[in-house]
Amino acid sequence: MNNEFWKALLLLLSMLWLVGDAAAQSSYDLRSPDDRIEVRIRTIKAIRYDVLLKGRALLEDCTLSFDVDHKTLAHEPKVVSAKKRTYDQVVEPPIRQKFAKIRDYYNELRLELEGGYALVFRAYNEGAAYRWETSFPQEQVKVYGEEVKLNFPRNFIAYYPQEDSFFSHNERRYVPQHLSEIAPVFIATLPAVVDAGEGAKVAIAESDVEEYPGMWLRGTGGNGLSATFPPYPLKEKLERDRDYKVVESADYIAVTHGARTFPWRVFGIVEKDGDLLTNQIVWLLEKPSQLQDTSWIKPGKVAWDWWNAHNVYDVDFKAGINTQTYKYYIDFAAKYGIEYIILDEGWYKLGNLLEVVPEINMEELIAYAKQKNVGIILWVIWKTLDDQLETALNQFAKWGVKGIKVDFMQRSDQLLIDYYHKISREAAKRKMLVDFHG
Repeated sequence: MNNEFWKALLLLLSMLWLVGDAAAQSSYDLRSPDDRIEVRIRTIKAIRYDVLLKGRALLEDCTLSFDVDHKTLAHEPKVVSAKKRTYDQVVEPPIRQKFAKIRDYYNELRLELEGGYALVFRAYNEGAAYRWETSFPQEQVKVYGEEVKLNFPRNFIAYYPQEDSFFSHNERRYVPQHLSEIAPVFIATLPAVVDAGEGAKVAIAESDVEEYPGMWLRGTGGNGLSATFPPYPLKEKLERDRDYKVVESADYIAVTHGARTFPWRVFGIVEKDGDLLTNQIVWLLEKPSQLQDTSWIKPGKVAWDWWNAHNVYDVDFKAGINTQTYKYYIDFAAKYGIEYIILDEGWYKLGNLLEVVPEINMEELIAYAKQKNVGIILWVIWKTLDDQLETALNQFAKWGVKGIKVDFMQRSDQLLIDYYHKISREAAKRKMLVDFHG
């Protein structure tokens, strides 16, 4: 036998050993680049994980699973391969965030599982995250549920924005309460923050949500929280011009592609409260901007008519929703370096975005604003915009409107998440900014 034969045999044996080793292994460890944050994963019968900060458990024995077409992923999981990688790059956001440059630095563990799916964990210096990936051959699948059970080692205090139902503006008070006080009937939107003691805070969030509902939380009555999701709408009913309520829902939460990545489940971890404001983990986990040209996007402040009930004082005209009042706002914005003004509710006849009220001359107003280097943002009800999307946005672009403020969505089921993406794309085509209000 020649040397080539022995080399090939040794290579084959090495590969078989590696595959066997991956299949036999049932516990994995992942650490942040600075070694402060640790994620410990176990894959015996189910997938469980802990999250530690400097050796102290913040989350422990948490479970996760995924129900796609009535098949539960991660039940009796079989790991086909486990791959680690480190990524380190400085990125410059197209629009500056809290920093002009952000370091995208993490360690990643990718578990390929038998059955055509994977689970990816990442550990950043700013926290930890995981998400599912599927490579199913079906063009379309239904997601019937996603298990996200978060167990804490003690009865910590949570800052929990409790809601009454899935139909909400999400403008809630963050009420501190012990985890055990949060019953399963008490739901909340994200983010929620858990005070894990010794200065540590865990901000529960998500990132890269597309073709999927937003994640909500509910209590367990013990030292934990679990996820819940708005179900997929089957029938909707319009009340007034803005409250489009779900009146019949499916027993699944999403209809989506069989091969895709799913939203990140995110734990922002800080040791000082102020660092919650500068933690970039949610932004880092989002997919990069899909726009080739972002030079037209201009962040800024806004003078807001609704905030003071359209009223101004000591003027020689009748204040209200009219051209003169908005010219006054434009003058104010120009004088104090405010980039935009908003025309909030009242500038159009409700139900028709193309019918400007007679008290406003839109062309005159926008021409005046342009002379003063002030942009105009128009408030719209989301459902009316959806009904008149092409004609309304084309008219706004023709007028020279700089952006839209979209209001009264009040939902985060998959249909509304899809709507957010659609409006973002359509507005970007016309180089208009979007302010999603509530």
